[in-house]
Amino acid sequence: MNYKTNNPMLKPQHPCMKSSAGIYPEYRKEDDEGISINRLTNNLCYLFNVTSGDYLTYILGHGECTRNEDALKYWVLDQLDQESVSSGEVLSVLVEKLKEQLTLEAYL
Repeated sequence: MNYKTNNPMLKPQHPCMKSSAGIYPEYRKEDDEGISINRLTNNLCYLFNVTSGDYLTYILGHGECTRNEDALKYWVLDQLDQESVSSGEVLSVLVEKLKEQLTLEAYL
C-alpha cells in the first residue's frame, strides 16, 4: 500500500506560489525610493538566521508560500505598503516589526 497517495497528511498542505492563481503579483524589484526588496529580505534572513524550509510561512501570514524566503519577501512588501518609511531607517523598522511578529506568535 502506498501511504503517500492515500494519506492526506503526507501531501503538501499549501499550494505552490506559481499555482496561486495570481493572488500575489510579481514583486517589485525596486520601490519608489530604490530600496531593493531582495536585499532587505536577504538582510532579514541573515539577522534572524532564517534557514531554508517553510516553518515561517503561516507565522508571517503567507501560507501560500512554500519557502521562508518567499513568505518573508511578501511580508516585507506588506509592511512597506502599510507604512511609509525613509530608505535610511527601513531596515531598522522592519527588524522591529519582525521581532514583534515572531514574539507575538511565540506567546499565542
